[in-house]
Amino acid sequence: MMAAGILRFGSRFLAAILLAGCLAGEANAKPQRIVSLNLCTDQLVLMLAKAPNIAAVSYLSHDPVNSYMASVARDFPATYGRAEEILSLEPDLILAGRFTSQGSVAFLKRTGYRVVILDLPEDFPGIRAQIRHLAAVLEEEERGNALLSDMDRRLERAKLTASADQRTAAFYLPNGYTAGSETSVHSILTAAGFRNKVAELGVTGTVVLPMERLMVSNPEVLILSSFGDGGGSIAEEGLRHPAFARLMKGKTLIRIPTRLWVCPGPMLAEAVELLMEARP
Repeated sequence: MMAAGILRFGSRFLAAILLAGCLAGEANAKPQRIVSLNLCTDQLVLMLAKAPNIAAVSYLSHDPVNSYMASVARDFPATYGRAEEILSLEPDLILAGRFTSQGSVAFLKRTGYRVVILDLPEDFPGIRAQIRHLAAVLEEEERGNALLSDMDRRLERAKLTASADQRTAAFYLPNGYTAGSETSVHSILTAAGFRNKVAELGVTGTVVLPMERLMVSNPEVLILSSFGDGGGSIAEEGLRHPAFARLMKGKTLIRIPTRLWVCPGPMLAEAVELLMEARP
């Protein structure tokens, strides 16, 4: 019985390898069996590709807390990124992030599958370039242009209505994670008319910063988010500490949903609008 199971798997594996060879010869054809392996590539493919051309997205895309496109993603099969399940989907294009399991990605490349790896842009120009690139790969330039037009319209409106009084703000996550310059969060803050206090401390990228150091820097606005958006995690206990309450007396607290910022994409423009509406 076990031998028969191994034989069946071997047959399916060989068929997948042969199919990959055929697909490699059609690398320039419009993708019609797209599989996405990463939350952030999920978001973009769900925005850009037509539904019949999406074979599967990652299981993370179904999570409404972290996935901006969760309601749409639930209409598609979910994958956990295992090579055998990806092969069974017979993809003609696989989308992965820079930090997607490198073993699986390397294997898929070796077997001849078309794999496109997307980075995480740090600013809106980078997001625009990535959308144009992926729209071209998917042969969905019209959809890409529409997506960019909507994002740029929102950002231009924010720019025109931004207050001349640039208040200092800091982004703070459970366990002390915060964002300095060269991050998409920094781009959100500046687009909404804030000065990123963490960047002014000389911080670059996403780091862990002690609450005491952040509070001593005296930001006027603290922007909170949690990976559960429920505020009940042990990691958020520090935000309920009496010392934190004293330090934040008279300051503004704004919560922003995780799904609006965790992936760099057009949804960041919505985060900018939310911040502008909530700013004091």
